[in-house]
Amino acid sequence: MIRRLAWVEWKRVMRTPLAWVMLAVSLCLLSWQFLGTLEAFVGMQTGDRILGLTHHLGLQLFGLAAVVLFIITPILTMRVFSEAFRSGTYTLLSSSPISVSNILLGKLFGILLLQLPFVLMPAGLSLTLTTGTTLDLGLIAAATLGLLLLSALYTAIGLYLSILSENPAVAAAGAYGILLLLSLLDQHTASGGFLHWLAWPSHYLNLQMGLVHSSDIAYFLLLMLFFLGLSYHRLDQRRCG
Repeated sequence: MIRRLAWVEWKRVMRTPLAWVMLAVSLCLLSWQFLGTLEAFVGMQTGDRILGLTHHLGLQLFGLAAVVLFIITPILTMRVFSEAFRSGTYTLLSSSPISVSNILLGKLFGILLLQLPFVLMPAGLSLTLTTGTTLDLGLIAAATLGLLLLSALYTAIGLYLSILSENPAVAAAGAYGILLLLSLLDQHTASGGFLHWLAWPSHYLNLQMGLVHSSDIAYFLLLMLFFLGLSYHRLDQRRCG
């Protein structure tokens, strides 16, 4: 049932022009960044190349991909529940013999399936260089894993805000607010403190550099489960009410 719900959600969004426009614009932006990073690296003097090409791609290309996901995720999630609440389709769905957890996970995996091309674009662009140079494939895999975990966290936050409000615009604005807060918490907080730990950039940076720490993976999973738990609680309350 989760797979079927995810497939329905994927088809619903892919039938709209917005999804294809976002894919096209994202591919253009990432391709431009890829070519710019490659040109800048080739133009460096040998003595100035402190980091290898793969590290530059991990920082520049995967960094831009994180920004792209930051922008598109609230747009993809803002209508998932809010529009269903307003149109009444969620009432029909919740009255069926489908558990709240299956509904929530189906919507989650549907959005993640939509985001998969955005997650794989940087790796696909980087791998085009394998015929002409030696790349650190482990670093690319780690950065792709980080991007996937980041997209899952973004999606969990977006779905929660979509559940809180029946207005898609309010849901998107709320999601942007939380994502921005989690992006800036490490700017003026003491290193090692809880607020500093709550910010995602330092955790994602480690994966961009090819450093796979269990603590960074746990960060994304715990925060994602936290927002999914809040979402489940709200949906359960709505069904019981």
